[in-house]
Amino acid sequence: MPLKLRPATGADASVLTDILHSAKASWGYPDDKMAEFRKHWLITEETISSQFVTVAERDGRAVAFSGLAADGKDTLLIDYLFVAPQAQRQGIGDLLLTRAHDRARTLGLSRLYLEADTHSEAFYARQGFATIAKRPSEMSPGRTVPMMEKCLQSPVHTVRGVDLSLSPDHWAFEQANETAIVEHFEEAKKRIGLLWNGRTLKLTDYSFEGGVFKGSCTECSYAAFLAWRDWGAPDPSAYNVFGSAILRSADGALLFGVMAAHTATAGAIYPPGGNLDPTDLSAEGKVDVVGAIYRELEEETGLNGKDVAAGEVLIAFDGPRISIARVFDLDQFAEELRHSIMRFSDSTEERELADIRIIRERADLNDPAIVSYARAFAEHLLPE
Repeated sequence: MPLKLRPATGADASVLTDILHSAKASWGYPDDKMAEFRKHWLITEETISSQFVTVAERDGRAVAFSGLAADGKDTLLIDYLFVAPQAQRQGIGDLLLTRAHDRARTLGLSRLYLEADTHSEAFYARQGFATIAKRPSEMSPGRTVPMMEKCLQSPVHTVRGVDLSLSPDHWAFEQANETAIVEHFEEAKKRIGLLWNGRTLKLTDYSFEGGVFKGSCTECSYAAFLAWRDWGAPDPSAYNVFGSAILRSADGALLFGVMAAHTATAGAIYPPGGNLDPTDLSAEGKVDVVGAIYRELEEETGLNGKDVAAGEVLIAFDGPRISIARVFDLDQFAEELRHSIMRFSDSTEERELADIRIIRERADLNDPAIVSYARAFAEHLLPE
């Protein structure tokens, strides 16, 4: 069975407490110190309801967890991050920490903070955390507990060039979890009306230097991508890279789509865009992301290259998602554009859009349904 990430429920309290205690004991603390720790440190239903707690499970059994909470205007507190001894050194702690970064971006926070175990300072330092202070350790008299932070950089950058190619390799995640992926897709079809198992491209290697985004993609089934997405992106070597069309009206507003209930992203709000697929490949095996943006623009809004003035190309790094976007300026006002796009969407068989959300100022970004990369693009483009 694959590794999966999922939100914790109150029923997980006991097993997460066991993981907390066994992981702490694996550092070799004296028995009397561990007895005190077990007495005072418990994961309760209240803990789970008051924090954003993520469980990592393998073969249906919890093997690790993290607990996160917003702290002030700009900080995400990593209150818990523990991996059961039998699951340590398998990259699960790294994965949970990466998803903590994603959570911070989703909440619009720019700083991660934690108090590390005396023995885990080096682990967090390798992940880019800096020690800003220390306090005496109750568990190891004479030693200290490091207080650590990591400031997150802007996820949005200007792009000068894109060079993506197709790899002949198969996606190891898809091959290793073939049966579970099929089962997951069959269940998903019962919930999602507009769902079919086509082919898609997923990024498995990339670099971004000097404004040039280079990488390689592998072809996989949409079912494999959907399982990977729904299971918390457990393969951290893969990314969902896709194109976005950012529409800017004559009165300076941005227009994002509200996805219809029968789509795989029901209720989510983001710019027109979609997954890359084999039709986006050139004869030389290059992935035409900009061409895919124009394709999605026309398919979702009815607009084409003649209707828009092409502007800058941007990229947003959003955890397992990487969106490459082109800004398109139009000479129509936002409300007029909204009505035009919805008339087009309602005339199509798919009817992917439930509405168009008009974003005029940063206060319009408070809706949690706005996907984090879309919020990041808007913050980059809208005046402060």
